[in-house]
Amino acid sequence: MDTVHDLGGTQGFGPIPNVSEDDTALFAEEWKARVWALAMMSMGKLSEDQTGWTLDWYRHVLERLPPDLYLRLDYFEKWILGMMTTAVDEGVAEVSEFTAGRAARRGFDYIDPTPLGTAGDTKPRFEPGDSVVCRRDVGSMHTRLVGYVRGRAGVIESVIGKQALPDEAAKGHVRKEQTYVVRFPMSGLWPEAADSRDSLLIDLWDSYLDPA
Repeated sequence: MDTVHDLGGTQGFGPIPNVSEDDTALFAEEWKARVWALAMMSMGKLSEDQTGWTLDWYRHVLERLPPDLYLRLDYFEKWILGMMTTAVDEGVAEVSEFTAGRAARRGFDYIDPTPLGTAGDTKPRFEPGDSVVCRRDVGSMHTRLVGYVRGRAGVIESVIGKQALPDEAAKGHVRKEQTYVVRFPMSGLWPEAADSRDSLLIDLWDSYLDPA
């Protein structure tokens, strides 16, 4: 889905401020460390209990944030909203518990845990050296097909192996597809790079590609 998170090649956001931070510290502020720890714990628990939760669903939750919030919030503030949404979605907590600032119960009691569905692996269609074109159409949910390569021509650089397709994993379905490293000439992606001899390498799933 095309949402504000897909910023590759987008202009008009102004310069990126050079924020000085202590590079020896893992987290700039203590509360961010707590958020990270809570996220790792809850993600591990949801996966262990086979609720159907996936990392791609979590990413999709963040992508659905209103554009003004997505651009304004701190990285770990988005994580907080992602965990809250996931907790409500899985039935672990109610919205009223968050507004009240305290839990009404203890433990992880799920409303309707649904184990991940699985589908047969797809066979690879391309080999190194094959010319391909990225598809233009995308689904209405999560995708890793960035906007600036859609409809653009590239060449298969190498074959990575089979990995779960994020578009399906965000729905709770595991379908492994062959993935490739695809080389795109910069001159074919950006008008200002018309004279460039540089290339961009991107990892892409089989169903994102068509033969050129």
